[in-house]
Parts: sequence; structure tokens; C-alpha cells
Amino acid sequence: MGATRKQEISAETRRRLVAAAWELAAEGGAAAASVQAVAERSGISRGSVAWHFGSKDGLLKAVVEEAFRWGAEFMGERLAAAGPQGGVEALIEANFALMSRPEAHIYSTLLIEAVSRDSALRATYTEEYAKIRGLYADHLRAAGARVADPEAVAAALLGGTLGINIQHRLDPGLDRRRAVTAMTDIYTDALSGTEPHTPSDT
Repeated sequence: MGATRKQEISAETRRRLVAAAWELAAEGGAAAASVQAVAERSGISRGSVAWHFGSKDGLLKAVVEEAFRWGAEFMGERLAAAGPQGGVEALIEANFALMSRPEAHIYSTLLIEAVSRDSALRATYTEEYAKIRGLYADHLRAAGARVADPEAVAAALLGGTLGINIQHRLDPGLDRRRAVTAMTDIYTDALSGTEPHTPSDT
């Protein structure tokens, strides 16, 4: 078997393991994505997890990285379609569309694990959320949003959308569309002023 074919098989094995762990973790958290459960879901031997990822923590780290890569690509496509003129509404709507996908449950489910100080996922979540804030801030700049600190507004926007989505996971009866519409109205009104708002210590 040639080296290229071996690489293809290895890449496919990794993809199937990540996909299986993603599904399991999205359904029931990190505990549900045991090595045995991942092996059964993927149809690949348990030993392959250690071979490709070193441990279950290594596999979950790969899942988080792939989930955020997919999410950034998903949102990026929608922001590109909306164009800079889409403004803050395009950001919030792109996030709403993303979080309406079942695959996106992984973010809030594993976030519970990531907030623990000794979590193996903490650093990965920190890095990936920083990238998402950067995506938000870049869009705000391109849209010509009149804000003195795009990074701070990006953090506030991400916090708001994240909070709505976590509440919806806890209470599926929450009308997420109404909450997102209210958030859009608040930010659109706040950012439509003639002068940028500069944070003050007073």
C-alpha cells in the first residue's frame, strides 16, 4: 500500500472518530463520548483513539477545533453573502442560523466542561472564542459601525448570542427568535447614533 493511500485511510479514520465523538458529545456531553461509545458509533477499534489522538481529551480537543472551524466557515459564508451593509443584524442572524443547526449543540454542551479550571478543553475554547470575536470585530469594521472599540462590542455580541443559546438549551420553550429579534433591535438602535460611544470609567 502506497504512502498516499495510507494517509487517506488515516485521515478518514480521524474524520470518522471526530464525527462520532461530535455526535455523542452534542447529545450527552463529554461523559457520553467515552472511548468505547466512540468506537461503537464509528465502527473503528478503541485503540485507534489513542493512536490518532493520544487520549479521550485529545479527541475532544479535536472535536472542539473542528466544530469551531465549521462554525466560522458557516458564519463567514453568510456574512459574505450579506456584505458589509448587513451590519450588526447580519452578525446576529448568522449566529442564529448556525445555532439552529443540531450540530451546533456541541458548543454549549462542551462549554460546561471547558469552564472548569482544570479542563483539558479550557484553553481550546478560549482560543476559539477569541477567533470568533475577531470575526465579529472584522465585520463591524467592514460595515463601518460607529463604535470606538469593535473588539469590546464583538465580545458583548458574542456574550449575548451565547447567553440566548444556552438558555434555549436549558429551556427549549424559550422563543429564541423573539430574543434574537429584541437583541438585534437593541444593537441596531445603539449603533445607529451619529457619534461612536467611548467607554468611560465614570
